[in-house]
Amino acid sequence: MGAKQPHDDPDPPQATREEDIVKEHSRTPSLDAQLVRPSTTGKGDKQRTVRFTYDTSRALDRYARERIKHPTARVSALWLGVRGGPMTASGIYQMIERRGREAGVAVNPHKFRHTFSHNWFDNGGAEGDLMELNGWSSPQMLARYGRSARSARARRHYDDVMGG
Repeated sequence: MGAKQPHDDPDPPQATREEDIVKEHSRTPSLDAQLVRPSTTGKGDKQRTVRFTYDTSRALDRYARERIKHPTARVSALWLGVRGGPMTASGIYQMIERRGREAGVAVNPHKFRHTFSHNWFDNGGAEGDLMELNGWSSPQMLARYGRSARSARARRHYDDVMGG
């Protein structure tokens, strides 16, 4: 049995780019019952809403309560780095890779977007909806993100269609 893969989670939250995550400010997360964070400004100054799970909501709430106690809590960035300043996209990437290694999971932040897209298609999600959720304006992104697990989906679909 090899390392766990991010697609092993049957219901991952929506994945977002690490560059978008670092733009969030400490007052931004909405931990309401709908599990929806207000719009975030992503690549190309596109506005979109990012959904997340109840467990993610709880984790953000715990982080926010601890963050208030931090010596540099006055910094407006939501995520604080080890030196107290705003966490960078590179810092988030490195932290997720490190935590993955510690947990025995081969992961980086970008794999979350591929996994989310794969699961979306695997569960019959519409292409246009995935484009909206991921903030894509070009259908070329569908081919790029769907390619990573296209053959596995095709084999499963064959079994469903042909009774294999």
